[in-house]
Amino acid sequence: MIYLKRLSAAFFLLVLLIFFQIGLPAFADEVPDIKAEAFILMDMETGEVLCEKSADQKRSPASTTKILTSIIALERAGLDTEMTASQTAINSVDIYNYVTAGIKHGEIIKMKSLLELMMITSANEVGFIIAENVSPDGTVAGFVRLMNQKAAELSLTGSHFTNPCGLEDPDHYSTARDLAILGREAMKYDALREIVGRTEFTMPDTNFRKSEDWNAGYLTFTNRLLTSRSKYYSQVTGIKTGYTDPAGRCLVASAINPEGMELISVVLGADIENPNVVFEESQRLLEYGFANYSVQDVVKDGEYAGRAEVADAVDAERVEMITQGGIRYILPLDSERLSRELTSEKTLNEPFKAPIEKGQVLGNIEYFYKGKSLGTVSIIANNSIEKTTIAQIRDKYMEIVGDERFILGLKIAGGVILFLIILRFVIKIISRRSGRRRRYSSYSSKRKNVKFRKFR
Repeated sequence: MIYLKRLSAAFFLLVLLIFFQIGLPAFADEVPDIKAEAFILMDMETGEVLCEKSADQKRSPASTTKILTSIIALERAGLDTEMTASQTAINSVDIYNYVTAGIKHGEIIKMKSLLELMMITSANEVGFIIAENVSPDGTVAGFVRLMNQKAAELSLTGSHFTNPCGLEDPDHYSTARDLAILGREAMKYDALREIVGRTEFTMPDTNFRKSEDWNAGYLTFTNRLLTSRSKYYSQVTGIKTGYTDPAGRCLVASAINPEGMELISVVLGADIENPNVVFEESQRLLEYGFANYSVQDVVKDGEYAGRAEVADAVDAERVEMITQGGIRYILPLDSERLSRELTSEKTLNEPFKAPIEKGQVLGNIEYFYKGKSLGTVSIIANNSIEKTTIAQIRDKYMEIVGDERFILGLKIAGGVILFLIILRFVIKIISRRSGRRRRYSSYSSKRKNVKFRKFR
C-alpha cells in the first residue's frame, strides 16, 4: 500500500513537471498563429522586429492612412488652428460607403477637434478638410505630394499615397512594415499620442452648431483594443483602425507594460466577416512580444572585461579592465537563444606598457544582436600600474639619445672634434715645413762661411 502511494505521488509529480516544463513554455515561446494576410510586431523605441509575416507585401492600408495625414497636419499647423470645411472636401467622400462626421460646408473647427474626429471615430471627410487647409496651394493634390515626400523621408519604400484618408485606389498602398515605421513616428508627437489613446472626446461649439448638437451616438471610437485587459501589458496606447472590403480589417496598435517597454503591432487583411478578429490577433501579437522579450542590459557600466599583462609593470602586476558606459536593448528572454544571437567583438590597444593610469582607455567592445550593431563601449583600466625603476632609467636614456637636440649636439661636437683634428694635422704639416726651411737656411749659411775662410 505504501509502495502504491509512493508510486502515485511520483507519477503526480512527473505529470506536474511535464505540465510546467513542456506545456507552458510551448504557449509562450511560439509565434501566435495569425490568420491575417500580413502582420509585424516591432519594438517602439528601437524598431527591432520581433516577428512578421508578409510584412513587405503591398496592400491597401484603408484608414490607417490617416496616421500619415495627422503627422503632416501637426508638422504644418497648431492644434488651435481654425480650419474651414469646403464643399469640395465634403463631397470627396461617399457617405454611403465611408464613415463621415456630417461636417457642413463653411463650418469652422479647430485642428485638435478635427484630429479627434479623424483618429478616434475615423471620419473621412476630415482628412480632406485638413488637406486643403494645410496644403501650401490649398489643394488635396498638394497635400498628397507632402504625404509622398514624408513617406520618402521615412524610407517607406513599399508605400504610395493618393488621398489623405485611405479611400480605395490601385495606386494607394502600403506595407505592414511601413505602417509600423509610420506608427512609431506618430507616437513621437505628444498631442497625437494623447488623442489616439482615448475612446471619447467632446466636440466644441462651432459657427454652425452647439456642442450638444453633434451626433454623439454616431461618432463613436473604432479601436476596441483600447478597452482590452491583459496580464502582459498595462495599457493599450493606440493607434488606428482601417477597413474596406479590399483591404480587410486592419489595425495599427500599440501597448506598454509596467516596465515601460512599448510594442507596436500591425495587422492587415484580417477577416472581414468577424469584426473582432483583428483586435484578437493584435492582442495575441502584443502578448507574445511582452511574454518573450524584455529590455535588458547588454552591458553595464563598470562591468568586468578581463585582465591583461603589462610590460615593465612593478611586480609584474596585471591591469584589470572594466567597461565604461552601458547599452540596453530589447532581447529575448530565452537564454539559449540569447547566447546564440548576442555577440561581441573586443578590440584592445595592445601591447600594454607601464605606466597605466586608472580610467585610461585601453580599447572597446562592440555588441551585435543578430548581426546588427547595438553600439560600442570603451574598456578602461580599473587600477593604476607603475613602471619599474630600471625601465624608467632605460626609457630616460632612450629619450635623451633619441632627442633631436641631443643628436644635433652630437653632430656639432663631432664637427668640432673633426675640425680640431684637421687643424692639428694642418699645424703639424706647417710646423714640419717651417722646420725644414730653418734647417736648410742654417746649412746654407755654414757653407758660405766655410768657403770664405778657405780662399781668404
